[in-house]
Amino acid sequence: MPDREIYIIDDEPEMCRSLSLLLATGGVPARSFGCGEIFLDMLDHLPPGILVCDVMMPGLSGIELTRALAERGRSDPVIIIAGHADIPLAVEAMRAGAMDFIEKPFAASTILSAIDAARSWSREHENHNLDAVLSRRERQVLELMATGASNQGIADDLVVTLRAAEKYVSGIFTKLGIPSTRSESRRVLAVLLYLRA
Repeated sequence: MPDREIYIIDDEPEMCRSLSLLLATGGVPARSFGCGEIFLDMLDHLPPGILVCDVMMPGLSGIELTRALAERGRSDPVIIIAGHADIPLAVEAMRAGAMDFIEKPFAASTILSAIDAARSWSREHENHNLDAVLSRRERQVLELMATGASNQGIADDLVVTLRAAEKYVSGIFTKLGIPSTRSESRRVLAVLLYLRA
């Protein structure tokens, strides 16, 4: 998806301007929409892209917009951004189909990294068979990570060294194509993308 346009959907004009400017400096085409309804009204005339969408907006929320995309048969990757995030909200976004969840304020490198990940992301990730990708031990580690367990917690639970647990975690993220530089909470949310029903 290297040429996909970025669609910024946010009711804060300053956020739209900031993101557009950031992307423009990297030569990335972007279009802004002040609300989800306007974006959906134009959807039939827009080529597939990557959405960067605020979670809380008047009218249609970012999560509702993500669901609406799927209902219309679109598989554009969605990156949800939120000013006041909590784990249940992030989990709801991931279950709705978002590929990432980023809390404001965020560094430019964070959003650019998420967009880079979206360029190689595809719907087939949702359906891949973890049994074919991960070893039995890695699946155990993944299940513990999805509960929020830290690397030390994983090591304690599986009775292995911290270094071994870190190696398992690193291997899992390499195999699943998830950047390993994420914070623990964001890494758990990324795992939910692969485990959601």
